[in-house]
Formats: sequence, C-alpha cells, structure tokens
Amino acid sequence: MGKIISIAIPKGGVGKTTTAVNLSLALTKKKKRVLLIDVDPSGQCLSSFDIDKSLPQGNIFDVFNSIKKLSEVIYRTEYANLDCIPMKRSTYQNELRLSNLAEKSLNLKYEIRSLAVNYDFVFIDCPPTLTGTTANMLNISDSVLIPLKASKYSLDELGRIFKFIDEIKKTGNAGLVVEGIILTIDEPKTRISHQVKKELIRKYPTKVFNVTIPKTVKVDEASFDKTPIIIYDVDSVCSKAYLKLADEIILRNEMSDLFFKH
Repeated sequence: MGKIISIAIPKGGVGKTTTAVNLSLALTKKKKRVLLIDVDPSGQCLSSFDIDKSLPQGNIFDVFNSIKKLSEVIYRTEYANLDCIPMKRSTYQNELRLSNLAEKSLNLKYEIRSLAVNYDFVFIDCPPTLTGTTANMLNISDSVLIPLKASKYSLDELGRIFKFIDEIKKTGNAGLVVEGIILTIDEPKTRISHQVKKELIRKYPTKVFNVTIPKTVKVDEASFDKTPIIIYDVDSVCSKAYLKLADEIILRNEMSDLFFKH
C-alpha cells in the first residue's frame, strides 16, 4: 500500500503547495505512482495542472459533503503516474463548513487507504492550520512532511506542530511519525538561514532533510505560467533540489522497510 503523507504546518507562505506539487512530480520521475489530494480551501494545486477548472467529476468538498465518493473525484493529470483529487477554491463560509465536515468524515480514512493500494505515495496538501481539516488528515496519515521557511516565526510554529502531532498520536493515530522537515525558500548565504539550520539540527537532528529548497525567481515565473517549476525549468536549482528530495524520501522509506518491517 502507498504511504500516506500529509504536508502540513500552521503557517502560510512557506512553499507548502509548491512542495506538494513539485515533490509529487519529482517522485513520478523516479518511476513512482503518486496521488495528490488537495484539502486546502485555497485550491492552489489545481492551477498547476491542465484539468477542466469546472471540475465536472466533482472535488474533495463534494466528498466531505457525502455527494461523491473519493474514487469518483480522481483526475488524471497531464503528467504520467500523477493523479490529483482537487479542491475547488472555497468561499469563507464553505471553508468553515469544510472544517466541520472534515471532523465528521470517519469513512474518509478507509476510502483513502483503499485508494492507496494503487499508488506508491499519497500526498495530502493541508490548510495552514492545525484544527479541523488538518487534524482529520493527520489521523488518516502515516506521516507528516513539514515545509519550513528560514525565519524565526516559522521556527516557532514548528514547535506547535510537533506538540500537535504528539496529541494526535495519543488520541487517534498512534503510528503517526514525522516524515521530515524540509527547509524551503532557502537563502543559504544569509545569516538567518544559517541560524535556522543550526537550530533545526540541534533540536531535530534525525528529522531534517539534507537537501534544502533554494529561493529563486524561477518559482514565481513558473506560478504565473501555471506550471510546476520542475516542468517550467528542469535545470533550475529548485527543480534539482526537489529531485534530490524525492531521492531522500525514497531512500528513507527503503531503509525503513529494510530495518523495521518484517
């Protein structure tokens, strides 16, 4: 069965959705089959793919509303081995409703796990909050991937999400682990970047990925072009970083299978 990984941190502007999309694509280039599920009400994942924006099959909000089954709202993207369950951009009222519905969607766990057998990885792009939808997704997931921008505010939020993960483990998902912390929008020559890396290694030495995702104007150019950076400019430092991140995730999971599974 494919591993279910939530991408989450209670802070916006850290490259969460950029990471969800480009890491998913990077893994397909490593011959992995990937499903990307967007539960962030901003619905930004959709803009990266050539999918009919009217979403004729429905979207994840329809699943939370019990109008559709999860398997009915899977869209094939234009990229081989990458499927997507999109979120249509929500109004504020729908965003509140989504959070309430997500907390009650007990069947979603079984639906996602039944779909995961068809994939190597299932990524869930969570909202930049901890309660409601994110809490529900963490109860479903095998692990959490935490994107972190090199800033004091982001570092403070890291402590919050680790405490929240501990609560989830105590109350509903004892097997939940941290997949890793990936430093995004990194400016390696700056003092703050150096300080954040030093603090991360001190506090979470086994959780931090070796690769970081560098800050580059190419990412902004790609977003205006509505194309993932890994497709927009395959030779950019950012694209190469996501490919290295994919390698790290594959290796970590292969090592985990080797030493901890019978």
